[in-house]
Amino acid sequence: MRRLTCVWLAGALLLSACATLPPQVSVDEALKLSRDGVSADAIIAMMRESRSSYQLTASDIVRLSKQGLPDPVLDYMQQTQLDEVRKQERMNDWASRPPVFWHAWIRWR
Repeated sequence: MRRLTCVWLAGALLLSACATLPPQVSVDEALKLSRDGVSADAIIAMMRESRSSYQLTASDIVRLSKQGLPDPVLDYMQQTQLDEVRKQERMNDWASRPPVFWHAWIRWR
């Protein structure tokens, strides 16, 4: 009984640690951090840690660049959008595949 309690407690702690992500870094926050003198690498690290994803248009990128957001940060933000599109494409490809057992049935028929 004691061992089961320890295993349950360890699992609960592990799950709670996985579920806590820092809040996403908004575009306005990134711009404010940049204006406050935070380095591009530090802003990108905060974005990566919070798993922030951005949907920027070309005009958004131009506007943010003119407002002083560093190019590496803009490049990272655009990359998150591309990664999100690729992830969605993989999910759609996976969903359109027939079930695995169907392939096995055809092969052994």
